[in-house]
Amino acid sequence: MRKNEAEINENVAKGLLIVFSCVLLTVFLCWIGVFDVYVNMTVIILGVSIITLIIPSFLILKIHVYHKSMKYYIVAAMAVMAGTSYALFTFQAVLVFVVPTIIAAFYLDKKLLYFSGVLTVSVLFVSHIITGFYMFQPWLEPFVGMKDIIQYGALPRCLQFCGCFLLILFMTERYRKMFIQILPEHNSKIVGEVEEEGKREYEALLGELTEREKSVFLLMISGYTNMQIADKLCLSNGTIKNYISVIYEKLGTKERNALILKYSRFSKEND
Repeated sequence: MRKNEAEINENVAKGLLIVFSCVLLTVFLCWIGVFDVYVNMTVIILGVSIITLIIPSFLILKIHVYHKSMKYYIVAAMAVMAGTSYALFTFQAVLVFVVPTIIAAFYLDKKLLYFSGVLTVSVLFVSHIITGFYMFQPWLEPFVGMKDIIQYGALPRCLQFCGCFLLILFMTERYRKMFIQILPEHNSKIVGEVEEEGKREYEALLGELTEREKSVFLLMISGYTNMQIADKLCLSNGTIKNYISVIYEKLGTKERNALILKYSRFSKEND
């Protein structure tokens, strides 16, 4: 589980770098006049992007920080990035608020999903209120009174996000259940393949032994002592020791208990 989480962290970190590249391209287009955006706004976006996108990527990909809290930091950083973008560009960036929840969904962690939902809707509400006092682009939002800003701006957008969040939550829960159903079958398949490989190894091993050595080996992995094997085969204890020495040499091991644990179940199948 921790290994899977670390892999997701690395993939998300690479995704954050791609997003940062897109931010750089957008800022560049703004600076050359392709988009009609104030320069101070692009500087703010660039600074926030470095904090929320570059720092977590650096911690994961370069320093290899895999603490369990890292996923919460990534989600929180993306929520801050979304809130900043929204405060600067208002409804033009409203879809960005879905990104933290999508990232949380990759982990299939319900607790992280709820964290992303509560944090994101809070950031959305606060950032929309901020635009009511300091509108970077006043022509985009006609509402100026606090009541109108909340009633016609913040609440509808929060409800829209909640709808998207519930959809992602239901989809994630569905996939969680699918994995729970699939994994036991997958594990059973793996166990079956390992069992089949062990059986082939056991049969090949018997092929290397003479008939007498095979009789001694089968009794040995069945738990018989040297004395019991000698009585069973009507041989001397010294002869049995010699046979066992030859068997060990052919098998390349002297670990009797390991042989019993590994091959005893196959000898019982042949009884």
